[in-house]
Amino acid sequence: MKKLMTFKQELPNYLLLLDDKKYIKKGSDSIRVYNIGEIIKKIYIELKAFKSIDEIEKETKTCHQTYSNWILEKTGASIQELRQICRYWKITCNKKDKQFHRLWNEIYTCSDYFGCTNGKNIKLPKKLDNNLAYLLGVIMGDGHIADPDKFYDKFTTYNSEIRITDGNKETFIKLSKIFEKLFNYKPAIYSELSKTNKRFYRFVIRSKPLHRFLMKICQIPVGAKYNKICIPKIINNSTMEVKKSFITGFFDADGCIRLAQDKYPEISISQLNPKILKSIILICRELGIKWNGPYKADSGRNHCSYIKLSNKENIEKFLNHFPPFNPIKIKQSEILWKTLKSRPISQSKWMEIEGGEEKIKAMS
Repeated sequence: MKKLMTFKQELPNYLLLLDDKKYIKKGSDSIRVYNIGEIIKKIYIELKAFKSIDEIEKETKTCHQTYSNWILEKTGASIQELRQICRYWKITCNKKDKQFHRLWNEIYTCSDYFGCTNGKNIKLPKKLDNNLAYLLGVIMGDGHIADPDKFYDKFTTYNSEIRITDGNKETFIKLSKIFEKLFNYKPAIYSELSKTNKRFYRFVIRSKPLHRFLMKICQIPVGAKYNKICIPKIINNSTMEVKKSFITGFFDADGCIRLAQDKYPEISISQLNPKILKSIILICRELGIKWNGPYKADSGRNHCSYIKLSNKENIEKFLNHFPPFNPIKIKQSEILWKTLKSRPISQSKWMEIEGGEEKIKAMS
């Protein structure tokens, strides 16, 4: 089975971005951190050397029982509330800025799980690796991150819905493994029929910590994204390996592999907004891959832009640098390799193809 390459890059402390005050309209909107009982215990012991328990409770507006629950890890601590307590600790215990920042970074390092007063706790990654970059590419292509201010009922103050949609169940079986690895969470796979009676599948996830992570840290646009689709700064400012994983995910979601006129291999990517296509062209150029386009596809109601590869050398380079992870795209790319009478540089275990080149149409 094909696996994504491994590469990791540390993400800077994102706690305050995760619990941005802008999105806290009531207590249940606050993001809470878990697994930091020992750190809070250390803070509390140091505070008691300077203040009485009554003074600590009054001045931090936090009762002794709440501290006890945090220390015993019965409940999580609100990030904003924790930040205020750390500031109080700095002033009360005469700590320097350097010690304050060291403490805040220790909290970030140790806080593996995040949650709210309701809902499931979820693990969030502290490193940008190939799995996360790939998933961000898939979400940019086939995903939807809800606008947090557009509610689906009158009781909701923060819309945390995340959706990924595709026509093949196999896609979600593979994506489930990535979700489980990154977030220790396995989303349910839902199945629906479209208006044209065609079956499609999707993840529907409601998680404030995950939604906030994708929106604020990973910079995935919320709401209608057709005019906002781009390569996020977190990816653009990273290494070529991370960029390649993102583009692989985006291509798996929105790319096309086909045999033009039933015999000529062709790879293409279409988008309403050509901005991301131009970014992909520039990144691929560094790898010696020359795309044709962007062109305007102006047939009927289709007003999108597209780029394509039809040259044998460029197709081989693309498939070697961006080998698909999606099961359907893997099968389609194998057909291209057979047609090109070539093999990928990476000798991955490809899925077996039966039925010849005609199957590529049925997989599209």
